[in-house]
Amino acid sequence: MNMKNLAGNPVSIFLFRFVLHGDGISFVLNESIAEDMYQDIDEKIKPLVHACCETLLRYRHLSVGNTIMDGNILEDGQFEVMLSRGLGRHFAEQEKQHLFQDAKHIADLLTLVMDKRTQEKKQGKQVAQPFKQHPQSAKKIKEGLGALAQEKHLLAELQWLAEGKQVRPGLKQLRPDDLPSGVTASRGYDHRGHCLVLDHHIFGELGKIVLINIRDDQMLMQAELRTGGRNLQDSLVKQKREILEAVVSTVNSCFGGIKT
Repeated sequence: MNMKNLAGNPVSIFLFRFVLHGDGISFVLNESIAEDMYQDIDEKIKPLVHACCETLLRYRHLSVGNTIMDGNILEDGQFEVMLSRGLGRHFAEQEKQHLFQDAKHIADLLTLVMDKRTQEKKQGKQVAQPFKQHPQSAKKIKEGLGALAQEKHLLAELQWLAEGKQVRPGLKQLRPDDLPSGVTASRGYDHRGHCLVLDHHIFGELGKIVLINIRDDQMLMQAELRTGGRNLQDSLVKQKREILEAVVSTVNSCFGGIKT
């Protein structure tokens, strides 16, 4: 049976697909690769999958089919990632490129699994029992996203220095004392741009703020409230929203006024 990807191109090896499932998105992995998976590689893949799902969820209503994105190795040996037909035109270019880069990263890790298992078989090593997938804890996912965010931040700093850019006059660094009482901020990972994850010592995760470069002299700020599935009129959600709005105001003043 000849397999084809979302673009209709002949496929040699199916790697993964992201499938709409209810109000969410499921990550479907090649069964053989899943059985050959290594624990350490699995832990690297899960945060990448989480980040891709978060991005794709924002566009799920525009997908023309249940498969919103897939990744395959074509017959010519090249990896190709494709979005549902016509979906790519709705993405900001930077966001789409970051999504595709993480999809490629997932593919590279899956290829590493196949290569390692092939070498083990050639060397006559005993193949371990099929790997059992277990959901990764929210804490582990958050740590993995934090590591990705740190890597992204360092790369951005290097690019900034290489291009000889300077900090825009009027900007000031956000300090812990600038935040409302009980609030802490940490680097988050988001395909749209620079992300701050906000937590409260009583209410837990408040949400996140994403700073998106529109052009060299303009930045867009998007804030997302973490409701935990509660109604917006819930008293706890209202308290979290008030605190998040205060943080948004503070961040906006630090950056000398941002589009929101």
